[in-house]
Amino acid sequence: MKFVFQTFKAEKRLIFISFLIFALSCILGILIGVYFGDEIQKFIDQYLRKLFESIIKDAKSPYLLFIGILKNNMKVYFIIITLGTLSFGLISALVLFTNGVIVGAIGAISAKHMSIAKTLLLILPHGIFEIAAFLIGSAASAIFLESAVLSKEKPDIKLSFKRFFVLAVCGAILVVFAAFIEAFVTLRFAK
Repeated sequence: MKFVFQTFKAEKRLIFISFLIFALSCILGILIGVYFGDEIQKFIDQYLRKLFESIIKDAKSPYLLFIGILKNNMKVYFIIITLGTLSFGLISALVLFTNGVIVGAIGAISAKHMSIAKTLLLILPHGIFEIAAFLIGSAASAIFLESAVLSKEKPDIKLSFKRFFVLAVCGAILVVFAAFIEAFVTLRFAK
């Protein structure tokens, strides 16, 4: 457990950079949602609603909904971890940026149709854990870049791999927790 805390402390810069990418893209998404809400609403109706409907179509129970959400979010997490690592964090940054814009735009558009409190209730309970998972996964994907290219010392590949593994597993656990909350808690607020 001590190594887990040490890893988070050692990689706080990468986690903070991941957070900045997401936060700035979320602000951009809010601005896009405010100024181009009608055009974005068409995109939401055409693509995102179909994606969500494909996730919930076979969900006859909250458990099956949990499995559908988990499969979808794990796909995204897998992309962050694998392709992000292979690209030294570049693809992870792109996924974070895209998700931030989408979350910001949907939040801004939803706030036009319902109260801000209800909008936050639909996003925050699961979103805190899901976003944290993606931030941690993105930081994990850049560990090898940091140790091989940006570090002033000789890279310790074994230590980098251990830290990568710790962050990747912690992020995966958060993805599972977020899917559980989304299936069993968040959707109750939607009713």
